[in-house]
Amino acid sequence: MLRGRPQSVRLQARRQQQRLLWGRASDLVSWMGFGGSSTSNDQPSTVQLVETTRLPPSTAATEAEAAGAFSRKAGKRVLRPQPPEDAAFPVPEDAVDISKRRAAGNALAVLSRHMKHASTSAQLLSAWQIASQCQPFLMDRKDNSSLRLATANDYSGDRLRLLQMAPAAVFAQLATGISSPSMFVGASVAASVTELESSSEPVLDVVVVNEAVIVANLVLAFHNLGNHDQAVAFFEAYDRDRNTWLQEQQLRDAAASSVVPSSPLDGLENGSEPTGALKAIERITLLPRSVYAAYLRSLAKTKQTKKLLRVFEDDECQLERLCSTVPNVHLVLHACLDEKDGALAGRAIDAIMQYSPAAVVPLACYELAIRANLRARQRGERELQTALRLARLLHKDGGYVLKPHLWSALIKVSLNMDRADCALEVFKSYPHHRILEYQTQFRHALRAACHLKESDTALAMMRFCWAGHQEEYLGNKALFGERLEYEEATFVNRDVNKESLASDAEVQRNDTTLLMLKQDAETELLNMMLWELLKHRHPAPALKQVLDLMNDTQSKGGAVVLRLAVTALLEHDVKQMKLTPRKAVENSLKFWDDHSFVLRAQGFLVHLLLAECMSRQWDDECELLVDYMLELGVAHVPIHSVVKFMGNNELRGRFAANARISEKLLSKLPHEARRKLREVFYERYLMSCLRLEQFEKVREQYVRLNLEQRYPHNEVLRTILRDAASQ
Repeated sequence: MLRGRPQSVRLQARRQQQRLLWGRASDLVSWMGFGGSSTSNDQPSTVQLVETTRLPPSTAATEAEAAGAFSRKAGKRVLRPQPPEDAAFPVPEDAVDISKRRAAGNALAVLSRHMKHASTSAQLLSAWQIASQCQPFLMDRKDNSSLRLATANDYSGDRLRLLQMAPAAVFAQLATGISSPSMFVGASVAASVTELESSSEPVLDVVVVNEAVIVANLVLAFHNLGNHDQAVAFFEAYDRDRNTWLQEQQLRDAAASSVVPSSPLDGLENGSEPTGALKAIERITLLPRSVYAAYLRSLAKTKQTKKLLRVFEDDECQLERLCSTVPNVHLVLHACLDEKDGALAGRAIDAIMQYSPAAVVPLACYELAIRANLRARQRGERELQTALRLARLLHKDGGYVLKPHLWSALIKVSLNMDRADCALEVFKSYPHHRILEYQTQFRHALRAACHLKESDTALAMMRFCWAGHQEEYLGNKALFGERLEYEEATFVNRDVNKESLASDAEVQRNDTTLLMLKQDAETELLNMMLWELLKHRHPAPALKQVLDLMNDTQSKGGAVVLRLAVTALLEHDVKQMKLTPRKAVENSLKFWDDHSFVLRAQGFLVHLLLAECMSRQWDDECELLVDYMLELGVAHVPIHSVVKFMGNNELRGRFAANARISEKLLSKLPHEARRKLREVFYERYLMSCLRLEQFEKVREQYVRLNLEQRYPHNEVLRTILRDAASQ
C-alpha cells in the first residue's frame, strides 16, 4: 500500500502498451476485411485509434523522461510524511503527571519493539504508511503485528495508547520548551466526533511522536533485515528534508537580524553563533549516532563508498560523532581505501584518538589508514607525511609493529617521491618492528635503494644494518642496546623454562645453527646489494664500500658478482683514474689482496683478470698475472685461461712468450698441480719450441715429460716430434 502511487503509474503504462498492441492487431484484422462490423466494438475501436497514433520521436522521448522523473519523485514522496491539508497536531499539555509519562513511554516503547521485531520489510512499510499520514494510530488489538488508524471508538477509556507522528520540523515548533526531543503528551479530538449526536468532549490524550524517532527505528530495522537499499532511501529522504529545514530556519534568522547571507550555508561559516531556534531544530531533528552507523553500514553493503565518504566531507562534525567508536572507524577506513582517500583516513584516526582516548584502536585500522595514504589518487607530500605519522603512532601509541610489506611500501614510496631522508628514517626502524634481515621485504627495501642514481641512501642503510663494523656507530650505546634486544627477539628462539632444554650441548648447537643462518643471510644481502649497484652502474667508491664490509664480515662473493666487480674496478682505474694498463692491473691485484676474504680462491681472480686483459690485448699484463699466480702459490691454477692466452700468443707469433710461460709453469708448479696440466698445454709448449727452432729441446722435453706414455694417441704431439727429428 505504501507504493500505491508508483505502482499505479507503472500499471497505467503497461495497460497503454497492451491497448497499443491490441489496436495494431485490430487494424490488421480490419485491413484484411474480417469484420469488426458489430456495433459493440465501435467505442473501443475509437479509443484504439486515438491511442495508436504515433508521436514524434522527440515528443515520445520527452514524455518518457517526464514519466520517469514523475515516478522517481513519487517514490521519494512515499518515504516522507503525507499529512492531510487540514491536519491538526495536539499542543503539549502544561502539567503531565508521572503515571501519564510512564504510559506515554510505554506506548512509544511498544511501537519501537513492533518495528524492531518486524520479520519482513512489508510490515515496516505498512507501519510507515499508517504513521506517515500524521493522524492518531494505535496497535491493533486483534493483530498485534500491525498498526491501524484510530477511530471514534478508540477515543474512550483510560489507557494512553494513541500515538500520532508529527514531522520533525513541526515537532520542533510544538515542542518548544520541552526537554524530551522524542515525544510529548497532548490532547486530541476524534475525527468523527462531529458526526456523533451529542458528544463533543475532546476525550483522551495522544502521544505525539517525533518523526525522527520513527525514521530511526525504520532505518535500524531495515538494516537488521538486510534491506539496505530501503534503509538508505529512508535515511536520505529524511536527511534531505532536514537540511532544507535548517536552511530555511537559517534564512529566517538572518532576515530577522537584517543580515542576509550570500548563500544558505554561509550563516555558520562566517563565525556567527546559531540562534536558539536553529539550535532547537538541529537538536530535535538530529538522528541518533546508531542510525548514522547503520546508514554507513548499509552504504558499505551496497558498495556506495563514494556516498559514504561524502557524509564526512559535507559535515566535519560527523567525524566527531561517528568516528569515536572502533567499528565505525574501521568502516570508514575501508571506504577510504576503496576510494583512495588518504586525508580522510588520517582524520578518522585522529578523531578516535582525540574523542575516545580510552578506545583501543586495533592494528587493522592503522594499516588501513596507512594503505589509503600510500594509494591516494593524488599522492603527494601530505599523504606521505600522514602515512609516516600513522606509522609512528602505530608503534608508539598503539604498541604494534609494522608488517614487513607495509614497512617496505613506506620505503619504496618515499624513494619514488625523492624523499630519501624519509626512507632512511623508516628503514632504521626495522629493529623496533622486528623485521628479519633475511625476509623478502627487507631485501626489496635494500634493492629499491640501490635503484637510485645516487648511492648515499643505499650505503647509509647498509652501514646501519652492520653498525658493529662502522666507526660512526661505535659510540652509540643506545643503538647497540636496541640491536641486542632485536637479535635476542628475532634470532634466538629459546624456551623460557630452562628445564625443558635437553642439554648445554644442544643449546650450543642451536646457537651455532642460528649464527650460521645469520651469516648466510648477511652474505646473501651483501651480494644482492653489490649486484644491484653494479647493475645500475654506481661509481667505484660505492662498490668499494660494499666490498670493504664484505671483507670485514668475511662474506664470500658470488662468481657473477665478482666477475662484474673486477671488471668495473679495473675499468674505473683505466678510464677514471687514467692509469696505465700495468699500473691498473697491479692496483687491482693489491686491492683484491686486501679483500681476500671476499674471494673464494685467488685462482679465480687470476682467471677473471686474464680474461679481461686478453679482451683488451694486454699481453705483457697477462704474463704479469701468470708470474703473480706462480709467486703466490695458487692452489687452483686456471689452466684453461693460461692455455687460452697461449693460443692467442701463438696466433700473433709470440712463441717466445709461450715458451717462457710454459717453462715457468713446469718449474714452479707443485707436483700435484703439474699433473693437472692438459695435453693442449704441452702442444702449445712444444709448438713454440719448434717455431723457435729449438729442436733438441722438443725431443728432450718429450722424453722428460713422458708424453709418449701419457698421451699415446695424441697425433699433434707425434707430428711435432717428427718435425723436430727431421731437422
